[in-house]
Amino acid sequence: MQFIRGLKAIGKENGQVLIMLALLLPLLCIFVGFAIDFGFAFLVRTNLAKGADAAALATMRNLGKGTTQAQAIGQLIFNLNNNHGPNLFVTAPSANIQISTSGDPVVNVIASAKIHTFFIGMAGFPTLTVAASSQATRPPIILSLVLDKSGSMNDNGGAAALPGSVEDFVGYFLEGTDQLGETSFSWTGQDDVNISSTFQSSITSSVKSITFDGATYAYGGLQDAEGQITGVSSPPANAVKVAVFFTDGWANSIQSTVAGNPVNFGGCAPAEFSVGWCNGVSCWNGTNGKSIGGTVVSTTDTAATCDGVSTFTPQDTALGSSAKLTINNIATEADYRAVQLANTMRGQGITVYSIGLGDKINQTYLYEMANDPASPEYNANEPSGIAAFAPTADALDSAFQVIASNILLRLTQ
Repeated sequence: MQFIRGLKAIGKENGQVLIMLALLLPLLCIFVGFAIDFGFAFLVRTNLAKGADAAALATMRNLGKGTTQAQAIGQLIFNLNNNHGPNLFVTAPSANIQISTSGDPVVNVIASAKIHTFFIGMAGFPTLTVAASSQATRPPIILSLVLDKSGSMNDNGGAAALPGSVEDFVGYFLEGTDQLGETSFSWTGQDDVNISSTFQSSITSSVKSITFDGATYAYGGLQDAEGQITGVSSPPANAVKVAVFFTDGWANSIQSTVAGNPVNFGGCAPAEFSVGWCNGVSCWNGTNGKSIGGTVVSTTDTAATCDGVSTFTPQDTALGSSAKLTINNIATEADYRAVQLANTMRGQGITVYSIGLGDKINQTYLYEMANDPASPEYNANEPSGIAAFAPTADALDSAFQVIASNILLRLTQ
């Protein structure tokens, strides 16, 4: 009899469980429905946020092209990041891009979409509106562009390609907010366009009128850039200082004082000598670039005499306390001095970037010039730039764009 009573009790409990399950099942379905619908909404919002971030960065990077074009580029980037699953949307994802250039430039992007629901629609919510936002801002930039105008630029297509590449490069920066200038170097360094907040036409015009001739006195051009940047009066407190150094070869010239006057020596690098672009060691007035002699040499280690001088005192201790005027020694010293000046500039808070054109360049030198992480002398405690390389003149525009994008991307928040 006890066994029968137990079976009755179990049956009674099973009935209660079925009743509870019947009561809880609709509630469980509601929770599952909420999880599915809001989970999908979360995924849509995540994609909207990614698209808004990408659009804000793209718009900021292209502000120099004007607000209309910058907005169009930002919208294109947003669309590329949100172009899937159109049947899931009541209203397709869209972005509202707003730009402010009063003070530091600011880009605001508000993205939204309306989606269909699957389960909570039965509870009277057939759609959900999902939104995300992003903001990009950056500090003003003070930048000097340092351009190689040596004679070798006529031999590799660089002379023809450089003006257009520079025009595109300065187009990335914002007049009225940023301040840009330009220097150049061949026999000597030259301050071509003083740093100004109205720079696009003046720099473009300057580069179009360059005559490409002579040596590669990189130190002189870089020295002028240092003077331009540090000489800006009352810069904004949050301004970022940048130098962009371009060359198509080794630094091949150094300067010494002879009889109280600056005299430059060199004009030929090992890679250029090997293909017959130059054949000796020249010397010229370090102020006006006028020739004062030279020596034709048979090898890159043949010593030359220039203006009565056959040796120089190197700063690169690897060359000893006194070095002969050879193509190899001068090029090694010239590269060393340019890198040391770049290091000095970094000590003043200036980030240096470098661009190399062609196959006669010293890539290690350009990595060191920029303090690129790929440099064997990389110093993580100093401002780090990057080195970009253009194997041919056709790739020069892309190399300049890589540098411009990297500068702006690093500064954009």
